[in-house]
Amino acid sequence: MDYGIYAHVPFCTRRCDYCDFFVAAGVRHDTAGFFRTLERDLARAVLETGPAPPGVDTIYVGGGTPSMVDPAFIGGFLRECARCALPAGDAEVTIEANPETVTPESAAFWLESGVTRLSLGVQSFASDVLSPRGRVYDGDGACAAFHHARAAGFDNIGCDLIAGLPGETLETFEAGLDRLLGELRPDHVSIYLLETEESLKHTPLSRAVREGRAALSSDDDVVRMYETGCERLAGAGYRHYEISNFCRPGRASRHNMKYWLSTPWIGIGPSACSYVNGRRESRPADMSAWRMEVEENGATRAPVPEASEAWREALILQLRLVAGVDPGEFSARWGGDAPPLLEALAAEPGFEDLIEREGASYRLTSKGRLLSNEVFARIL
Repeated sequence: MDYGIYAHVPFCTRRCDYCDFFVAAGVRHDTAGFFRTLERDLARAVLETGPAPPGVDTIYVGGGTPSMVDPAFIGGFLRECARCALPAGDAEVTIEANPETVTPESAAFWLESGVTRLSLGVQSFASDVLSPRGRVYDGDGACAAFHHARAAGFDNIGCDLIAGLPGETLETFEAGLDRLLGELRPDHVSIYLLETEESLKHTPLSRAVREGRAALSSDDDVVRMYETGCERLAGAGYRHYEISNFCRPGRASRHNMKYWLSTPWIGIGPSACSYVNGRRESRPADMSAWRMEVEENGATRAPVPEASEAWREALILQLRLVAGVDPGEFSARWGGDAPPLLEALAAEPGFEDLIEREGASYRLTSKGRLLSNEVFARIL
């Protein structure tokens, strides 16, 4: 089975106040030193997969803002991936990009270096929503970045939106959808929900909300934004294939499918996680600790705390897919008690309208996708 590679490049010009990823923002970066260590991390991680170089059919460079570094570093890293592993001829190679970093020159360089897919963090098209959150572009800038990538030759571009950022209304969110679907027509769209203060408890935005300096959209408004997005995207021919993800035919994120189907991937860089040989492991969410592990201790990885039974975690991940879970096929791979659990859950008061059976499979209903955390907590 082919592996994926995820590389975490944590550099950012500034931290967005809703972000809870590991980033190194607003500091001087030794970019060359970072990529040397990243390549050593890669070489060690590849050895952990087995005696022969693994086949690789997806590479995902995320962050952070990997698009802010000199594109030559991205090209060098991708060459190292090809040296250490066996990339498939049709490998999906993704880079995450913020709109202000995409120029005709950078887009062309990424494409020439082997990047096949661009994931563009638009988040919103409304300037008065973006600026207070730390985003340094506006709706026109997001559209310009998209057009630069298309003109360079990218035929697989995804755009991310966030429903519920402070200041976003149903009207401004719909106006953004108008631009997205009318002007850009991307190949992939993600709509993430900014739901409650609890989900932001470790971020500057959470502190601003607690101190009365910012107000989140109401839950009802967030639901309406999400449902409107689902309806508009379906009407425009996009397939809803995961809770937050929509695609044109054949444009689902092959790399992210590895996460939801629990197929192997190698994670390198600070805070990255891996799933190799049936084990989930993580790297330190600290630049110095990560570098010390790689350079002094041979990149020994720390096990990620698992759910009490691994099959439950795998079940939760696969239930994120709109297609759902065939319990027989799932149990053949994972064991566990998925068939009786899903049957009982679909009939349990309070959950019968959140999960349903269709043919041989169980899947979340449209309401269940909005309340998926309640279903997942019940499974655990």
